Amino acid sequence: MMRPEEIRKLLRVDRFEPLRIGLSDGRCILVRHPDQVVVAERHLLVGLAKLERSEPLATPRNGEAIAKDWMIINLLQITAMEPSNSVNGRPRSQRRHK
Repeated sequence: MMRPEEIRKLLRVDRFEPLRIGLSDGRCILVRHPDQVVVAERHLLVGLAKLERSEPLATPRNGEAIAKDWMIINLLQITAMEPSNSVNGRPRSQRRHK
């Protein structure tokens, strides 16, 4: 289990990069802005842009935006937190070296 302090550190870096939170049920949440996540002792409260089966789970792009829905995640459900390799939910373009 990740400790709340470790999660806060990942969310509060100077230059935040979007993160993916992997859950034990196979779902993944894209955190595009750290202000959409509240860290508690045993849970995360995550504001979501939408909560529809056809849409990926993701926070709003802007920290000032009002979330359309929310999820409470038990820290025991988190299997991974890693850089998403995307910007605002879109894959980064590949840089080509000449």
